[in-house]
Amino acid sequence: MTAPASTKASTKKERILTLAQRDPFLRVEEIAAKAETTPRYVRTILSEARISLMQLRRHYARTMERQLGVHVTVDRAGQGLSDALSQAGNQVGVRELRVTKVVDPALAGVLDVRRDEPLLKVSRVRLVNQRPFYVSEVITHKNLLVSEDMLSSEKPLRQLLGLEIEGETTFVDRSLEVEPAPEQIAAPLGLKAGDPVIKSGNVIVTRGERVGIEFNYFNAFRVRFVFAGASEYTLKIEEKVSSS
Repeated sequence: MTAPASTKASTKKERILTLAQRDPFLRVEEIAAKAETTPRYVRTILSEARISLMQLRRHYARTMERQLGVHVTVDRAGQGLSDALSQAGNQVGVRELRVTKVVDPALAGVLDVRRDEPLLKVSRVRLVNQRPFYVSEVITHKNLLVSEDMLSSEKPLRQLLGLEIEGETTFVDRSLEVEPAPEQIAAPLGLKAGDPVIKSGNVIVTRGERVGIEFNYFNAFRVRFVFAGASEYTLKIEEKVSSS
């Protein structure tokens, strides 16, 4: 016996509302595909129910912020995010050390080395209060020793790799951008590949040489960066060049 059309419509409507409320970061097109309907119908149902995906996302982000319980200010004169987190009373830890060799002409250009020179990429998951908070990554052209001891030390990777020397290291080309997370970054953060992450980066310069590039990746819906303190700063805005 075939179910009445009204029953099918009701079931589809409930499916749309459930999907939207369970995962507000789904796009309308993704909800439509999962509910086996059209994006136009999804928008109609959400509008009738007075449900805004943007509002649901903000609510989810605030809820996750309360659950994570992380509120920290990084002093420009301080020693970095890890120290600031610890000083704020958080338990900071590490896990999942990953080491790979890559050939990346763009990164090689930043480091002023040959475009085809193999680069060492070292990444590690940073835990705050025993939960994954961000992924730290260092790329360098130096031949360095990487050991499992890095999983027991809370010091930044740049220090453990010997790229930062007190009094002789500066950080330049600081950047902040949102990009789709590759699988190796998304998985440790509990995200799906392609979900948005905030990518914070800078170049490590020691004794006048560009010795490495440092990136930190955060769940874009879980944290926010607030420019506090001095009201004057230099901001350079660039349009990203499409890789396609």
